[in-house]
Amino acid sequence: RAPVSKIPAHDRLLGSRNTTAILDVQPAFLLGFEEGGGYAANRLRIAVAGTTSGVCWAYVADQPVGAKSKISAWSGSGPGYLGGDWADNLFAEVLDAKSDATQRSMIKLTTNMQYSIIRKLEEMEREYAKKKGIDPTKFRVDVDDRRGMGKMGITACIQGGLVAEKAGVGVTMLKKKLNPRMAKQMSANHPDLKKAIEQAGGSVSGLEMWVNGISCIIHPVNPHAPTVHFNYRHFQISKPNGDVVAWWFGGGQDLTPIYLYDEDAKLVHTSLKGACEKHDPEYYPKFKPWADKYFYHTARKEARGIGGIFFDDLDDKPKDELFAFVKDCADSFEPSYFPILEKRSKTAYTQDEVDWQALRHGRYVEFNLVYDRGTKFGFSVPGVNIEAVLMSLPLTVRYMYKHVPPSGSPERRLLDTLTGPPRDWA
Repeated sequence: RAPVSKIPAHDRLLGSRNTTAILDVQPAFLLGFEEGGGYAANRLRIAVAGTTSGVCWAYVADQPVGAKSKISAWSGSGPGYLGGDWADNLFAEVLDAKSDATQRSMIKLTTNMQYSIIRKLEEMEREYAKKKGIDPTKFRVDVDDRRGMGKMGITACIQGGLVAEKAGVGVTMLKKKLNPRMAKQMSANHPDLKKAIEQAGGSVSGLEMWVNGISCIIHPVNPHAPTVHFNYRHFQISKPNGDVVAWWFGGGQDLTPIYLYDEDAKLVHTSLKGACEKHDPEYYPKFKPWADKYFYHTARKEARGIGGIFFDDLDDKPKDELFAFVKDCADSFEPSYFPILEKRSKTAYTQDEVDWQALRHGRYVEFNLVYDRGTKFGFSVPGVNIEAVLMSLPLTVRYMYKHVPPSGSPERRLLDTLTGPPRDWA
């Protein structure tokens, strides 16, 4: 315990005279990382909290204690990031007393999944950096706390690593009044919402939208390791008294290989199929073709990758059952993808293969900017964090006029697969 004046000037958050400052000095394992895991054990975690003009704030800084390590702690433009449980509590603060168990469970799922992916990728970066005798590349984590505007978000991005060329995982929660345009679009697939609007004489006044979701993209350095993407989200529309008018889930996952390994495609699809079949034998046969159709580059007449699952407006079962389905899909990600990433990241590769990777990255950019609904929606939202929206784009891209890989090459095999009919991988 110490007055705020004892904190070094460059690590001090200044407040007004009604600020109460508390200084907690705790070991670095507060972050949840084991000793020697990249976050130097001989650093202290300094947390300051208080209120300024009625607004709660928190500030976190790392201070070395005779340490040789210069590895920085979580960085970003917002308050310091302290992991999944901390993020879960941060989002929960924005929920009101009318929130239900599914909303709270969804927040816990998304925030802890984000934390787990950050840890897993940073563990791999530390392993590869140690072999080269260099400091590991780390995530930058930005906390976007605009609760006064009904928005809370945590964006984590890593780029220029030894394993991840670029990767991002973001969690967002948004609460806002429903406008007529959004209501018209949403009511087309949700009869209960349409009925509520009709009963109000066509007015959407007072209706409020709440959504929480997670989105992740990983572009590996090694061209033999596939790009992966997933997102899962939960919507609720409610009246001023808290009564829920409509709700649904959406999401999916897809794999985009640069070099096609059938066993990788089978592993991911088998894992997703298993998650689907735990809840409904019709889900995978329905959601797999939906992904094949959605992740398709119409102008080039080729798929973005080898697909996965995709679903939206899902409300055909009780809410708790569908949350369990979404959780199982989300929980299948790490056990299926990270073994692939770990294996393929060790594969030797050539400059020609890196050039092919950059060409395929170009296709990815085209799809995301032209066809992806999430990207287009992000561009239309006032005050959006555009860096978070475009976090899905790879770091390196290459374009060539009418490039066609030679017949019989592994590059041609991938292209033939993407331009042919969708395959049954599971």
